[in-house]
Amino acid sequence: MTQNQNPQYQRRFNWIDQTKGLAILAILIFHFFQNYPERIQLISILDRNTAKLGYAAVDIFFVMAGFNTSYSLFSKFSKLDTQDIKINWRSWLTKRLGRIYPAYLLAGILSCLLYYLFSNFKIKSYINFVLTFLGLAGIKFQAINPGFWFFTVILEAYIFTPLIFQVCRNQPKKILWLGLIGAIFTKIISLYFLQQNNIPNYLFFLQNNFLGSYLFQFCLGIYWGFIYAEQQSFRKIDFIISTSIFSLGLVIYVILGITKINIIYMLGFDILFTPLFFLGIQALLCRLDKIAKLGWILSFTSMLGIYSYQIYLIHQPLYFVFLHNFNNSLQANVYLKIIMSLVLLTILLAIYTFLFTKLEKVVTKKPLANMSK
Repeated sequence: MTQNQNPQYQRRFNWIDQTKGLAILAILIFHFFQNYPERIQLISILDRNTAKLGYAAVDIFFVMAGFNTSYSLFSKFSKLDTQDIKINWRSWLTKRLGRIYPAYLLAGILSCLLYYLFSNFKIKSYINFVLTFLGLAGIKFQAINPGFWFFTVILEAYIFTPLIFQVCRNQPKKILWLGLIGAIFTKIISLYFLQQNNIPNYLFFLQNNFLGSYLFQFCLGIYWGFIYAEQQSFRKIDFIISTSIFSLGLVIYVILGITKINIIYMLGFDILFTPLFFLGIQALLCRLDKIAKLGWILSFTSMLGIYSYQIYLIHQPLYFVFLHNFNNSLQANVYLKIIMSLVLLTILLAIYTFLFTKLEKVVTKKPLANMSK
């Protein structure tokens, strides 16, 4: 097979980096209010509402992971039918793991060092500690950083990618249906455990522990990666269907809100909302990219996206260590404390990310790898 050298497949799309930049920014804001020590009414309100942004942002990350996977695969063999594509999955998986593991291990080591220097760090379970460094702890057995659950699930996604392609025979529509059916089945299991008041199993299947919680998002990304590689754009039908199911979800959401029924985003609204969220962000960013005055803002967003994986891995330990201590040491108005804490954490995170990426480059001696390339 001859690799396609068409320039349209070699260029980097700004909207991809910018989308991941917006997603990591939403997660940073959500985790700030989630971990802010003074639970005044304003913080509680912001925590609840930014949580919705955080959940949606994680969904976008999984769509991007699937999108980049299929786009990069298909773009190499664009002249062939997808069913004719033969992929060396062992080589593909080795490269993926080689890109995501170094930063993860480095983040784990530096997080432990951060805790040791500025907080009380004790290993409560050596088994969980080992599982964490292997990337297999999820959130249930996490010994360092609960945010590391993301690595466990993205690891599962990459490990199961060859199986997804083999079962569906490289057919995009089958992959999309597989993701949808698998996701609905997972939601039903979650709902069953909720009705049985089995909260541990309910939370396990709901989110943060295994691929089933994000299978639809990942397979949707794979599907659209094929479409975009072939069309170099999203189709009108993609927007029509996404808008229709979003509208349906919004109507249900409003009805549940009016009747004061507890709304759980991950019990199905993620499936209804994510497609339009993703397409809407992409369409908006492509339009904004043409406005010269917004260039510096979009460049900053792109930079966040390029380092989104590294930022995700290191930001929460920084919050855990400094946010509580800094807040206690301040003698100021409660609202001024929020502003000052936010400014300080932003500066510290920028410095930490810069140093982390430089150290990662030294450790790997390779160009910095992105989470979902």
